[in-house]
Amino acid sequence: MKINMPENVQTILNKLHSNGYQAYIYGACIRDYLLGKEPINWDITTNALPNNTVVIFDENEGFTSIPSVEDYGIVTLHFKGESFQVNTFRTGEARRFADDISEDLLHKDFTMNSIAYNEQAGIVDPYNGVGDIEKRLIRCAQNPYEQMQEDSARILRAVRFESQLGFKIEAELLQAMKDLKDTVPASGSRVRNEFIQLLLSEQPSRSIRRLLELGLLERLIPELMPAIGFDTHSSYHDKDVFEHSLVVLDNTEPNLTLRLAALLHDIDKPNCLTIDEDGEGHCYGHASGGSEMAQAILGRLNFDRKTIQAVSSLIKEHMNDFGNISDLSIKRLIRRVGPDNIDRLFELQLADIKGSALSSRDPERITKIRNKCFEVLSRREPLTVHDLDISGYDLLSLGYPPGKKIGETMDYLLDQVIDNPSLNQRDTLIALLKNRK
Repeated sequence: MKINMPENVQTILNKLHSNGYQAYIYGACIRDYLLGKEPINWDITTNALPNNTVVIFDENEGFTSIPSVEDYGIVTLHFKGESFQVNTFRTGEARRFADDISEDLLHKDFTMNSIAYNEQAGIVDPYNGVGDIEKRLIRCAQNPYEQMQEDSARILRAVRFESQLGFKIEAELLQAMKDLKDTVPASGSRVRNEFIQLLLSEQPSRSIRRLLELGLLERLIPELMPAIGFDTHSSYHDKDVFEHSLVVLDNTEPNLTLRLAALLHDIDKPNCLTIDEDGEGHCYGHASGGSEMAQAILGRLNFDRKTIQAVSSLIKEHMNDFGNISDLSIKRLIRRVGPDNIDRLFELQLADIKGSALSSRDPERITKIRNKCFEVLSRREPLTVHDLDISGYDLLSLGYPPGKKIGETMDYLLDQVIDNPSLNQRDTLIALLKNRK
């Protein structure tokens, strides 16, 4: 079998070979190629040590070599506007360097990723990864308990591949995943990255259900557990809170902010339920409470501040029924949610409606408000502090102390400008501040 790889990848392999080293493409790029998909990345593995790789690919020939700070065995090559990761062969848990490609492939996560290729050797598949791809099977090359303990994030990765690729997890591996669930860290960048990928899969509810089955959902987001089977006693809902959230999740586009908001949008309902005299359930305040819970959850999972803020804003506003649809109220809504985030709010609300066959909310009303937001945005009026004709540096020069006071003052000015855009001139804004004093 011949794999047609990009010219720049072949150039890197040829250069390593000409310097006396073994070199292969490996892993996901071969798996995707065999599945008929366009590989996203072409990763390269070699028996050249990282310092030798750096020496071989010098700047005089157009290469830039950057050794990894976090992992000594990885060198990133920049060449003709592209980036490629070059890994040195490894052994197992000790992560020592190896000289045998089969030893390196033995310790990859799953057999479907334990395949290498170059033009000289062809397909190198010592653990029948090609066969497992044909069977659509997720399997380890060695004892799955040992393989998962080498890197416990692989447990989440198996869940991700199950959903992304539609593969089946081998029974022995699945049992190992259940038994080793407590070895998966409850936070950290690798756990977060795997969680992101499974959320962005075509049917994310499938992965969430698998996490629940494995006991991992409780480990990662214990706040979701009370939602399972929780009846809101509402005539507008035909599912419990957890099942409703999963339907909403599947009805959203694969955008991280939107999918996180969909998963967590009703998370505070179990804490807010009241039953009126007619037996009807109400969860007053769950949007605001859920917003605060989401901030804590995503912070614990090491999400960045921008994502946390965007998600919490969507959750806080998702019950807004837009009773007042004046231009001013629309501008204030855009300010609260963010111009880059506002369309996701409407996507979340429409998915929320689809999540219940009994919903009384009107999708046409949401579409109407959405169009009105687009009209306001098209006028390019000031909607954030970055749109003001004055900056924090200007306030410093006016004698304002650095810190919280600057932010509060900019927010005050933005409030005035949103009400009256004609005020957005530097001298006028300074005059407003002087009059405020």
